Amino acid sequence: MRPRLTRATAVGLVTASILTGCSESASPVPIDPNGPPVAIRPEHLTVQPSTGPLTHVRVQNLHDARYEGTIHVTPPGGWKLDSTSKPVTIEPGALARVAFAIEKGTDSPDNTYRMNVRAVGGDREVVWDGSVVAVTSPYMTPEIDGEVDEWDDAVPFVFEAGGKATTVSSYWNRRHLSLLVAVVEDTHTPMTSTPAPFDAVQIALARGEAVTPRSSSEPSQRYELLIAATDSGGKCFLLIEPGDPLTVAEQSRPLKGLEVDDARVFVVRRDGKTHYECAIPLKRMPGIRAEPGREHCFSILVHDPDGTGIRDWGAAAGLWPWQRNALAWCRWQGAAWPEAPLYDSKIEWAFCSSRR
Repeated sequence: MRPRLTRATAVGLVTASILTGCSESASPVPIDPNGPPVAIRPEHLTVQPSTGPLTHVRVQNLHDARYEGTIHVTPPGGWKLDSTSKPVTIEPGALARVAFAIEKGTDSPDNTYRMNVRAVGGDREVVWDGSVVAVTSPYMTPEIDGEVDEWDDAVPFVFEAGGKATTVSSYWNRRHLSLLVAVVEDTHTPMTSTPAPFDAVQIALARGEAVTPRSSSEPSQRYELLIAATDSGGKCFLLIEPGDPLTVAEQSRPLKGLEVDDARVFVVRRDGKTHYECAIPLKRMPGIRAEPGREHCFSILVHDPDGTGIRDWGAAAGLWPWQRNALAWCRWQGAAWPEAPLYDSKIEWAFCSSRR
């Protein structure tokens, strides 16, 4: 899932110009005239390919001069795009999203789609070779009871960290967003009344045009929730919401008083996996409009302090190194945080009407 791209050295910094979609428009972009002219990343699909959606390639200009080139896409076998190459012109430090229509696509049983993308400009070529997934939530109402049979119609995506897999599934209806996160881990530590580290799942949701500021004096543009096992089953906590000062994200706060009492949570451990199942009332997130086809931003952290540490979907999703942001995630007491900032919490994701 990682691009074959030489990492640029930051000899100068500019602010990226984001056209549309989930972004981190305040992120400093490394400008190196001796490095690659651009960075490229195909976006993850927000509906399944058989429905004939658009797919986008993000192209970030890393030079201090206008970039003129062509984006070439080799899709999975059997697919047909409206075109396999499109020209692009990008101003210094700016970002473009180049759209390709999937005229014919096939859904993969493992929700993994191999692609090759090349940016050719002048005598330079930058190559990305890897896989994308569909990150989409069908309309469905599951029972939150620790059983997983009702999740067969979801569109799960899997990512690995430290040799351990995490599988993320979601559903929505008019009242709730439901999540099932299956974490492969050797041991599981539930939260207790002490501030000792414990296992949990942390998620971030935002509107499609939201960004992550670089200054804590700016307001948050996201919702962030934490799901953890307790002696009584499980709890959900609301860590931040749009409009809250981002100074909240910097503080390692106690969770007491942040409970989402009307969320339904069930955490069960079975066959070496911890299943976090949760239904979150959408009324708690009025900024998230649950409509088919509407793009949002989503990311997830898995806290496994006695195993793999923090698993960051942003890293597995292929975000660029400069998309790390110390304000992207809220700190809380009971987590073991790494020294390096985590990746931005705004990655493409959407609601769909049904799986097919």
